[in-house]
Amino acid sequence: MKLYLMSDEIMLRGRWISALSDLKPVTFSEMTLDIDADGIILISDTLLFNKQDETLKKLFKYRVMVFSMDPNFLEAQNFLQMGAMGYGNAMMHESHLHSAYQALEEGKVWLHPDFITLMITQIRDQNNSKEKSLLTLNILSSREREVALLLGKGASHQEISDNLDITVRTVKAHATSIYQKLNIKDRLALSLLLHT
Repeated sequence: MKLYLMSDEIMLRGRWISALSDLKPVTFSEMTLDIDADGIILISDTLLFNKQDETLKKLFKYRVMVFSMDPNFLEAQNFLQMGAMGYGNAMMHESHLHSAYQALEEGKVWLHPDFITLMITQIRDQNNSKEKSLLTLNILSSREREVALLLGKGASHQEISDNLDITVRTVKAHATSIYQKLNIKDRLALSLLLHT
């Protein structure tokens, strides 16, 4: 899969090129849609301001991750609703850049863990429907149900481990089983399932 880096900021493009050099990225100083159909795009939010909705819809047909020098939750929500597959800080650590690329390559969504926690909290606060949660969780074992409810509330694996007096490894095993049984990919999908 070809990687495209799009930013009007020379320093940022240089940083991305250096961090992702092993992927041999193609770079642009402006937004373009002249790319391979299965390409992955990392793009600076500054290139998206004042773009027509039609242009953005065409862009978000690709696997796109939007980066901001000043990330905020509302902008993240907006781009994700429009079809972006990821959102993050333009200056994030190199390991997060690789993690984001890998997630997009696998067709998954990538968000910084803080944004995931904030999103889960917001979803939970919008609709706190325990009856629906319990009906959805009927196919899980009682321990899986406990883990699922805590994951859905945004608890970390370590917090769940401490709360239920089980190892983090066991929490991860339960999480994998929960995702498989409920046919979902991750904790964000679980939270959406439980709270919408």
